[in-house]
Amino acid sequence: MNNRFDECKRFKNGNINIRFFEENIEDCKAGKFSDIELLSFALENVDCYIIGEQFCLSNYAMGCLIYNAYMDCIYILNFNDLDILLQGKTLKLYANFNIDNDTRELIERG
Repeated sequence: MNNRFDECKRFKNGNINIRFFEENIEDCKAGKFSDIELLSFALENVDCYIIGEQFCLSNYAMGCLIYNAYMDCIYILNFNDLDILLQGKTLKLYANFNIDNDTRELIERG
């Protein structure tokens, strides 16, 4: 069974689809909210939140970890993918259930 919450759709396997509403995209372009703020608001609906600090994914990309408290899994978000959301398209985050001790420590710190 899939669960649908406003801008996010959660699947049984832990994956999440995110798609911003048009009015939120317009608010972001007008400077009312940043893309990260909109993402955080959307993720709250599926019991997810950003943990730790941003980190380097490659020479050209930064990212962060997102923890799903409902499914007890993590996702890696590439900040470059936020452009997908601002174009009105769907971003898919893939669940990783292999959480190491260092990541568990980040989760516990909140």
